[in-house]
Amino acid sequence: MVNGTDVLTFWGELDAWADQELSPHVIAVLDRAGHQVVADLRKVTFLDAGGLRLLVRIRQRVAADRGTLWLVPGRPGNWRVLRLTRLDSTFTIPVGAPCVDGRAGAGTAFR
Repeated sequence: MVNGTDVLTFWGELDAWADQELSPHVIAVLDRAGHQVVADLRKVTFLDAGGLRLLVRIRQRVAADRGTLWLVPGRPGNWRVLRLTRLDSTFTIPVGAPCVDGRAGAGTAFR
């Protein structure tokens, strides 16, 4: 937890295998989490449909508890996948979110 915000930090490949393996652990964490959650993908080196499925599931779970999920995509490849699937407009991405290619976040700033 950082300043009252729960942070989920992912690294490596966020794919179908990761979705299957991480889902139970992430749900357990979300059961104890507050209303502000950050999914930090800055160390994710590969993101595909399985990883997106996990992120959407996290977003739905947080939203069901009337919370906000902030997404920090990080690497250009992660941004590209989010843009191609049009999920970049679904997630709340903080203004100035770090990104390797210099593209800043496009959503609402942290509160």
